[in-house]
Amino acid sequence: MTHDFRHYSFNSLFSLNSYEDKIVLLDNDLSENQLLRAQQLILFFNENATNIIQIIEKLSDNWSFERIAKPEKTALLLGIAELKMRLTPRKVIISEWVKLVDKHSSSEGAKFVNAVLDNYE
Repeated sequence: MTHDFRHYSFNSLFSLNSYEDKIVLLDNDLSENQLLRAQQLILFFNENATNIIQIIEKLSDNWSFERIAKPEKTALLLGIAELKMRLTPRKVIISEWVKLVDKHSSSEGAKFVNAVLDNYE
């Protein structure tokens, strides 16, 4: 089964012990275009992780970054990175990351990710 770049980026970041570690893409079955998109997203995240974490802390009212569950945190980190890159329409980005969290966590987690991503300008 072929997955898209978000799925692979999510799994690659999720597998790290620390968000300070640099993400490397895991083995994949991505098309050339999807691999390029994953590499762009990961490179952008690696270069902007500190700023992205600060954005999430600001947008996630009453939740410290440490308290956010790992699937939600992973989707927020990459979702904010992708929103900052502005390569895809906002609604598509938010929808795709919410779907990933719904699949890997819970509908409550998906609602949280939706609210935080939607509040990012």
